[in-house]
Amino acid sequence: MSNLYQRNGIWWARFKVCGVEYRESLRTRAEKVAQKRLKALRERVEDEARFGLAGPVTWPEAVVSWNEHIERQIGAATFTRYLVSLNQVRTFLDNKSVQQIDLATIRELVKARQRQGVSNATIRRDLTAISSVLAHAIDENWIEDNVANAFSRQRLPERRDPIVLPTSEAIALTIGRRRTRFGDMMLFARETGMREEEIAGLEHGAIDIKNRTATFTGKGRRLRSVPLSQLAIDIVQRQPRFLKCVFVFWHLGEDAEGKPVGMRYTNVSSNFGDYTRRAEKRAQLAGIEYRRFRFHDLRHLFAVEYLRDGKGGIYDLQRILGHGSVKTTEMYLAFLTPEQASTAMIGVAQKAAHKRRSGRSE
Repeated sequence: MSNLYQRNGIWWARFKVCGVEYRESLRTRAEKVAQKRLKALRERVEDEARFGLAGPVTWPEAVVSWNEHIERQIGAATFTRYLVSLNQVRTFLDNKSVQQIDLATIRELVKARQRQGVSNATIRRDLTAISSVLAHAIDENWIEDNVANAFSRQRLPERRDPIVLPTSEAIALTIGRRRTRFGDMMLFARETGMREEEIAGLEHGAIDIKNRTATFTGKGRRLRSVPLSQLAIDIVQRQPRFLKCVFVFWHLGEDAEGKPVGMRYTNVSSNFGDYTRRAEKRAQLAGIEYRRFRFHDLRHLFAVEYLRDGKGGIYDLQRILGHGSVKTTEMYLAFLTPEQASTAMIGVAQKAAHKRRSGRSE
């Protein structure tokens, strides 16, 4: 065949498309294999020349391009989490082009991560990050399918750790005797059920004292309004303001010129870990019981107390917490008595209306 020739026993392809000559090793000594590879190679080159399809784009190149566009589309916390995942999967993808990443590649990546002892929840986050990059590759016309989405997440069931609610004593010991802005963040989490990043990013402009609400963009970039108790309002109002700092809860830092500035908390989890470690040491010295807990457990405590105290029904709580599905919110019913759970499912307003219709009273 005129389009095939050998060099040191290896078959090479030689052909022209649109007046441009292409020469490429077919990496085989078998003529039949060379013929099949020649056909595939020529079809790909013709597609690229005639239809403008992209040539090979390496995974690192795709990530760099994705990085230039994605920050305007997702929140800072989500972007940071994606970067962590993308750094973890570099070993598996950096030597590939996005065109080479197929479902088999994803399967092998998942198996390798499992062998490393990584949790299913983390692997799911890895796949979400990979999917985001591949979605960008589709937008750039580099590929046609998002194979990360084709992998069934049902094969990676998430196992939630049992929720252990912190006690008031444990919270008080964690906060300590000296009032700090970070300690007030903990109290605010218990009073509002807001997530740690939502509190860290809360701005004064989001607070409506008159209507006792905080309105902000939460998880999933959804606008959410949270009711504020009197204690929550008191916490906000006692925070000192720093010139040009928009955040309710801030820490002192320095700008590029070394001048003091009020800065947003960006390491809530690690800061909270320091607080609980110090509280644990104090408890050991005092000979009292103390169980370390997570900042997120304050959100769980708010949810359980909200239902226990009859402040609203399960759908009210779903809206306040910003859950996409009430099924997620229903996990808090396990902490209630049967009567409390029934009230939560019916809702306060519905229960009151039922009592009026039935002539019953407390």
